[in-house]
Order: sequence, then C-alpha cells, then structure tokens
Amino acid sequence: MAIIGRSEFEGTVLVAGLGASGKAVRGLLERYKVKCETFDEKADADFSNPAAVDWRNISAAVVSPGFSPDSKFVQVAEENHVPIMSEVEFAWKTRPRDEEGRSIPWVGVTGTNGKTTTVKMITKIFEECGLKVAEGGNTGFPLTLACREKGAQIVVAELSSAQLHFTRSLALEVAVWTNFADDHLDWHRSLEEYRLDKARIFENAKRAIVYNAEDPVTAAAAKSAKVNLGCVEVGFLPKRPAPAQVGVDEGWIFDNAFAYGRICSLEAMEHLKVKGRVPAHRIENALAACAAALAMGAKPEQAARGLSKFRPEGHRLEEAARVPKEGGEVEFIDDSKATNPASALAALSSLEGRGIEWIVGGEAKGCDMLPMLKEARGKVRRAILIGKDREEFAKALKEAQIPFDEVGEEDGAKALKEAVRLAFEAALPGDAVLLAPACASRDQFRDMAERGERFKEFAKALEGGPLA
Repeated sequence: MAIIGRSEFEGTVLVAGLGASGKAVRGLLERYKVKCETFDEKADADFSNPAAVDWRNISAAVVSPGFSPDSKFVQVAEENHVPIMSEVEFAWKTRPRDEEGRSIPWVGVTGTNGKTTTVKMITKIFEECGLKVAEGGNTGFPLTLACREKGAQIVVAELSSAQLHFTRSLALEVAVWTNFADDHLDWHRSLEEYRLDKARIFENAKRAIVYNAEDPVTAAAAKSAKVNLGCVEVGFLPKRPAPAQVGVDEGWIFDNAFAYGRICSLEAMEHLKVKGRVPAHRIENALAACAAALAMGAKPEQAARGLSKFRPEGHRLEEAARVPKEGGEVEFIDDSKATNPASALAALSSLEGRGIEWIVGGEAKGCDMLPMLKEARGKVRRAILIGKDREEFAKALKEAQIPFDEVGEEDGAKALKEAVRLAFEAALPGDAVLLAPACASRDQFRDMAERGERFKEFAKALEGGPLA
C-alpha cells in the first residue's frame, strides 16, 4: 500500500487516456511506487480493449474527459464494480499537504461559456495580490501537476462538466458557475445530466459560491447546494446589485456583497472592449472574477488593477484583419472559441449594428441550433456554412429564415478558405466577417485554435488580393 497526500492506494490503478492529464497521473503513481496500468484505444498503452483488462486486480480507474458515461470502457469498469475518478478528483485526493495537514486553497470555475476568461481574470487579480498562482484543469495543464508547482500559493482550476462528472470529494474555497446553456449533449446523456454535473462544483464549497443571478439554473443550484458551514452565496449580474451581489452601477463594477462599493470602471477595462464598449458577456466574466477574488480576500484596488490590465486570450472576438474594399474596409473577427450556440449569439450581439457575414458550422455536439438562429435572424446578412453537421444546421437556417451559402468541401482548411472568400465577396464596406461557428472544431481541425489560426491566415491573405 502507498499513500499520496492522504489517500491510500493498493492493488493496481488503471489510467484511461494518455493525454496530458493521464500522463501526469501515471507519472505521480510511478513516483510513489503504486502499481499502474494504462488504457488507450489510440496511444501506446498496456490495453486498448477493456475486455483484455484483468479487472480483478484493478482497485481504481482514473479517466480522462474523453471517456463519457456511455463509453465502453466506463461501462465495463462499472460492471466490474471498479471505482472511477476524474483527474480532477485524483489531483484533489493526492494534493500535497504540509506538516500540519494543510494544503494550498483551490478556486474553481465552471460554466457553459466564459470559463477560461474568468479563470484568467481571477489569476490576474491574484497576481496583483502578490500571489503565485497555479492554473490547471480544462485549460490543458493537469491539476495533478498544478497543485505541485514550486512556490504556488493558490490553485485556480477550470472545470468542465466532463471533468466534474467523475469528481466526488472536491471542496473548493470558492466555486464559480458562470452560466448554463445547451452544450456537450453528445457526451452527457441529457441536458439534465449536464446540469447536475455542472452543479457538482458547488458541493462542499468552503468560503463562497459565486453564481449568475440572472441565470435561473445557476441561481437555483446555489440555493440548493450542500456547502460547508459559513460558506456564503454571491450572485453577479450586469445591473445595480442587491445585497449579497456584485453588479454594475453607473458604469462601475459595484460590490454589494463585501461592502466595498465601487471597484473598477468599465471604461478602465480597455482591453476588453469591442468597438469602444465592453460586451455584455465580458462584463459578466469580470463580475464573476471580481466576486471570487473578493471572497478570497483580495482588496478592491487589487481587483481593479487586475481587471484593467487583463487581456483576453486569442480567438475570442480577436481582430484578424482589415481588408480594403470599394473605398472602405471589411473587418475579419476571429471568435473560433464560440463552440456552442450561446457563445455564438454573444459574439453576434457584441457586433450589433454592423452588417455581418457569419461563418458557422462544425461538430454540433447534439445542440439544437434553431432557438439561437431565431434570435440571430436580423443580426446577420448571410451565413456561410461549413463542417460535418451541415445538413441539420442547414435545415435550422432555413427555418430561421437566414440566407446562407453552404461549402461542401470536407477538408477543413479548404472549406474555411472558401468560406472566407465567399464572405468577403458578399460583404459591403464597413461590414464584419465573423467566425463564430457555434460548433466544435474537431471534425475538420485539430482544435478551435487551429481553426482560428487558419481563418486569420486566409483573412490576412486577402490584403494581397483575391484568394487563389
């Protein structure tokens, strides 16, 4: 038997999925001399078929987010009564502690949209507090490694619903749920299961749970969450806040939960602006981050400095190019991170008042596009449709009465190049060509970042003339 953190391991631990998180888990188990075997259908692993595993010797399985509840591996593990945990759960159970049994605090963020931006904002504020922050989770860096970073004083974790599904004992200092909308219905068995997995983030929270006060799902979850004694609920919303809320008042982020009042002017958040104003969804991210940081003891001036210095990650309403046309210009905007209907609609809303040629499509993940498209009608001149789920998307575009062109090319780069060409051809001077696909990218690209980079490449190429 071996002890890591306060967790005992005996027998063999099976690590399923040899991406970054799986390799981190395997590495830690090997360091502590815990017997470990691996499973992966694609990478070089001990097993690629669950039927070949001797399940009698397996004491636990640690699974990557690629294994859904309906995957064959999970089903066979459950049939053999093997406990299953996520890498998040493994990291939490094995986190290092000092001689007095204390570990560094964790702050976690989940939500259909805005997770990464909120995590990065929280990190920026904590850095202004003089803290060394370790980020991990759905950002791509395993929490198993993040919580062991030398000198780290706090962990900020981005947590997806797939990671939370197999997580049971996590007890965050502050838990943030940004919003809830249709997504990942190809992974979860239903929208209700998706909701329940998201809600796990609030369970056992210690200091505060931060929720979207205008989102009925997150608000209801906050009211019913089983938290530690003394944990407070803090709502955020883009209007004047009631008690126990953080909101916006007369152009300022305003705290009415911790009695600080004015925190940061929206005008000061220069890097968050699109066409001279901060879009609504970015304001909500800033509110959530501010509430979380204040709950952890940050001072108002530290929160204000962090938010005013923050710059969004790439592929989030990022200007890709400005191409001259007929005495004016057409702006190309990369929002490849808009991988579900709600995020695509937020991107369209941030450009309201402009003519928009909209590049959409990809892997729809079981989402119903029609409600979003009905709201989008009138916001766009034309959609250009790419990706594998074109047939259902085209039906929804027709029903929503949005004019569109369809690019049938299966090769992602070629399809996107043609979409860029068609969009620019149709655009009027002053229009925007927006890549906000409302879909995942892996049907035609390595990930959303590659999709965004190719879009920028093709947009910039237009500055030299028509695409060949």
